[in-house]
Amino acid sequence: MCNSECVPAVCIRGKKKGKYTTRSRAVKIARKELIKRDGPPPFPKAICRHLCENDSTAPNGFVCTSHTTWGTQKENLDDRPEEKRKVGAKISNSIERTCPHCGRTIKGQVYFRWHGENCKMKP
Repeated sequence: MCNSECVPAVCIRGKKKGKYTTRSRAVKIARKELIKRDGPPPFPKAICRHLCENDSTAPNGFVCTSHTTWGTQKENLDDRPEEKRKVGAKISNSIERTCPHCGRTIKGQVYFRWHGENCKMKP
């Protein structure tokens, strides 16, 4: 675990003040801080990488000013622990569920988006 330089990405004003912000907003905040510290991205598709464990342990991410760097998406994915990389692949590729409302069999997380409680055929 790293020190207190990593802070949870929370809203600072408005109706949601003090609550976690969205993950995409946390990424934007971290990128903005990295640009302030290191300047613009060194190549066109550079992304802001968070190098400490806290990035994946918070519900919506952390904003960290000293543990970020520029890198590629592949480097960012390679930073994840091996067990977390495997869990995502297993869920998205192998589990089949049958929707009780329309009878379709769907693999992975798509089921939760369009079927089950969200199915069009649900009475």
